[in-house]
Formats: sequence, structure tokens, C-alpha cells
Amino acid sequence: MLYSDGKHSFSYLYCRTELARTVDYSIHFVLKEMNTVLETKLILPRGKIVARLLLDNIVWIILVLCVVAFSSSIPGYFRLINYINILTNATFIGILAIAEAYCLISGNLDLSIESVAGFSAILAAWLSARSLGSSGLNLNPYLTLVLCLLAGITVGYINSFFILRFKINSFLVTLSTYIIVRGLAISLTGGLGLSQIPASFRLVHTIQFFNISLIPIIMVILYVFFYFLLVDTRFGKHIFIIGGNIGAAYNFGVNVNRIVTSVFMLSGLLAALSGWLMTAKANGASPTMANGYLFETLAAIVLGGVSLQGGIGSLTGVFAGVLVLSSIRSALNIMSVSPFITEVIRGCLVLFAILIDSIKRKFYK
Repeated sequence: MLYSDGKHSFSYLYCRTELARTVDYSIHFVLKEMNTVLETKLILPRGKIVARLLLDNIVWIILVLCVVAFSSSIPGYFRLINYINILTNATFIGILAIAEAYCLISGNLDLSIESVAGFSAILAAWLSARSLGSSGLNLNPYLTLVLCLLAGITVGYINSFFILRFKINSFLVTLSTYIIVRGLAISLTGGLGLSQIPASFRLVHTIQFFNISLIPIIMVILYVFFYFLLVDTRFGKHIFIIGGNIGAAYNFGVNVNRIVTSVFMLSGLLAALSGWLMTAKANGASPTMANGYLFETLAAIVLGGVSLQGGIGSLTGVFAGVLVLSSIRSALNIMSVSPFITEVIRGCLVLFAILIDSIKRKFYK
């Protein structure tokens, strides 16, 4: 029924519009699934189907090859304690990779995660440590965790505010906050490292289950949680839609500003958590903590199948990418490879990951 007065007529039309958007939204995903099935079963030749499967799962193939090659050729690599160390050492990059993966899938880039992690690490130590250069507050370590997470969320919100309000590219905004936050970390202690943190701070590292500390267990739990958040919730589906086609996201009635803001705040929170865990494991912190983690994180993500163009990716692949890099790093340490050569190898891995992403995008066209 169409009401005669303007107010009710507008409400009626608004409801029809929202209903149409909802129907379009549902039809979009149904057609997408149908197209995927038709493309796979009817259009693509068998060879191309196999090639696509290999490209989609190449990170797992690389991981298996690395483990087999290193275990058979490097004395002392094939030990349970070494694999536990690989998982533990993957924790910090792994948590940062979740944050960056969400940003990339949404079609954005967050360069500030490395600095936020470093700032969180030094802030936690500054608030709780008893060494020279600390605040002298001697706060409870778990109160410092809350403060660090709030700091990370704040940086994430600032990033999203400038990106959305002033329509500035995320690369430029987060590059600026990367520099600012790193400067804040150095200024906080005058460039001094901090130690003598409370024993209760290290419980997250010293408490173990089956010889595995809580730190890597926390990482695995985060991957499980954020995997299901990404694939099984409306929030996760909206992230993919925004990254794939932001214009279509607006047409489908997705609140783009709210989703992008949430993604950047989530990124800041995870980066801050990673930094806090670094301090717990290292029994202290320095202003340069997490230096170089950004590019290794990007390499793990792209190697794991997340597209730099947005709208494509999965956290299972990202997790495998993180383990690949941690396995290689462990092998280089056991072989006592020069740190300068290690940097060269890390750079090559980043280039290789970008090359894989380029090949996949050309293949899918």
C-alpha cells in the first residue's frame, strides 16, 4: 500500500530500496558461487584447473619442500624442539600477518603495524620495568596490556580517520604514522633499552603445555578465531566485497566507513598485542624492537595467497606463509649464516612473494 502523505511514502520507498539491496546482495553471492562452479567444471580445461589448484596451494607445497629439504640436509634440524622453536618464533610475525591480511583483503595497506608493535613493546616495559629510563610507575603487567591495546586501537582509528575523511591513500597515511609512532617509541626512553620487568609479566612465556609456551598457543587461537570471523560472518564478507569492488560495496548498502575503520582498529590492536608479547618473551624491550618485521609480514601474507590488489586471500594460506619464513629463518640460524646474507635472502623472499602474486593475477584473468 502506498501512503498519500510524504513521510510515509518516503518510508515505504526506503523499505523497498533496502529490500532490493538485500535481494541484490544475496543474488550476488549465489551468482558468484555458480560462476565459480561453472568456470571450474565447464569452461576451464583440465590442465588449467590443475594449474589453478597448484597456484592456490603453492605455499603449502613450499612449506613441505622446505621441511623435507632442511630436515634431510641440515644436522639438528629434524628435532621436535626445533619445530617448537619455529612455531614460537613465528608468533610475532604471525599476529602481525593477521592484522595486515585483513587490511589487504579490504583493499588497504597498513605500514604502521611494525611501529605500533615496537611502541607497544617499549611502552609496556616503560610502565612496568624497574630499570633506568623507565617511568617508575611499576604498573601491573596486565594493566599495561590494556593500555598498549588502547594505544594500538587509537593509532588504527587515526589511520582510518585520515583515509576516509580526507580520501588519502592508505599507503601515505600509514607511512606517516609509521614514522610518528617509531619516533614516539624512541622518545619515550631517550633511546634506552629497558629490562627488569616483573616476573608476572613473563608468565605468558614461562607457562608451558607439552613444552610449548602460551605465546604460540595464543597465536594459533587468534588464527582460528579470525579465520571464522573472516569466512563465516557478515563482517568478513563485507571486507571481501570492499576489497574486491568498493563501488559494488556501496551499491549493496555496505557501511564501508564502519568496516574500514573496524579493520584498521583491529590491525592496531593485534600489532599492539604482538609488541606486548615480544616484551614478555625478551624480558625487556628496546625502541628498535620489531624493526624489519613489516616486510617479512608482507612476504608471508603475499606468499600465503593474499592479493596486493585486495578482495582475495585466506588466513590458512597466511599461516602457512608465516611458517615457511620461520622455517627458513631457523635453517639459516642453524647454519650460522651471516646476518647480512640473511637480509639479502629476506629481500629475495619478498620479491619472490610479489612475483607469485603477479603470476596468479595474470593467470586468473
